[in-house]
Amino acid sequence: MIFFRFIFIIYLLPFLLTISCKSEHENLVADIDDLIAREKYEKALSLLEERLSANRNSAEVLSKSKPNQPRLFQVSEDRTKIVWTENKTVFYRDLILDKSEERELKIRPDNFKISANGDYAVMQFPLKQKGGCAIFAYSLTNSSLEYESGAHVPCKTGMGITSDGSKIYYFFENDLFEEKTSLPKNPKKYISGDEFPTTFPKLKANYQLASLGDDWLLWSGTGGSYNLYYINSFHKRISLFTKDIVLPRILYHNGTTAYLVGGKVGDLFLKEVNYLGNKSPSISRGTPINAREAISYRLTAKDEFISPNQSEPLQPMKWKVLGKKEHLPFFLERFWGVSGDRIVYENKKGELVIDNLQFTKEDWSMWNYYKEVKKKNDG
Repeated sequence: MIFFRFIFIIYLLPFLLTISCKSEHENLVADIDDLIAREKYEKALSLLEERLSANRNSAEVLSKSKPNQPRLFQVSEDRTKIVWTENKTVFYRDLILDKSEERELKIRPDNFKISANGDYAVMQFPLKQKGGCAIFAYSLTNSSLEYESGAHVPCKTGMGITSDGSKIYYFFENDLFEEKTSLPKNPKKYISGDEFPTTFPKLKANYQLASLGDDWLLWSGTGGSYNLYYINSFHKRISLFTKDIVLPRILYHNGTTAYLVGGKVGDLFLKEVNYLGNKSPSISRGTPINAREAISYRLTAKDEFISPNQSEPLQPMKWKVLGKKEHLPFFLERFWGVSGDRIVYENKKGELVIDNLQFTKEDWSMWNYYKEVKKKNDG
């Protein structure tokens, strides 16, 4: 009798394992199908959004913290190093060497920029009593540099730091200043504001600065209209690089290529900048884009980009020049483009995550389910 029971269990075991080992994905699909059948569309959407917002197996959580204030984030020109702040701490991560550092600050910075190689940072700290911001320079890889400038500048104004951390640059009273990060403190006017006139002289100008290898780009303008200047550091020479720039920011790619948004509001172009060694940079005529593609990060494939498409919830969009556009099957809160085909983003829980852009059939099926259910829910 015991023998026959044993044989029965052996034959029954695969069936029991099939039931008990039903995957999480299959269980979710079954739950959603049941909710759809009962026309519980909002509940089904909630489950799908939770699934599409969850970390995938390929994701690496860089930080589980949820800061009181939004993170500030910067990426090196070759996109192999990332730097971000969480309240009063600045974090450094070398994605190639898998090296991490962190540094405690006295207060949360209001703004910061990193050097072209990502190893140094210049930061602005708000002055509660006097207004404006103080400027500090730091090494991010060790404690070799902590320098306080004697200058106080308007917060959010442009600034920069060299790749060896020896000099910082900032705007003061419409002029560009240079200051060594060593004693004695001796800031000097580097370039007069007369040499980089703004687009609208009668309006208050916004000045921004970005590294281009050892050289610099300087934006001078307001609203959606900027003149862009190129500064050759070796010759200390400034020249007009291009007009009709819409956004005062640069989107780095690989250390020799970057992208700018030009044209005018309603008629935008993504312009490629090429720079290498001692040669002067060049800029393309640009690819026509719409407002959704204004912040676009180049992927490794030719003419392929990713944008943080402004939808609710936020969903990245991959697009190709003269090719198709597709929403990627995951949701996030904030998004920064980064190394190669990996992106850094904040998820729904406020964690900082890095992940690739390879998606499974299950990921795509959840996205298709989401579109189907949303269409039913919207009537």
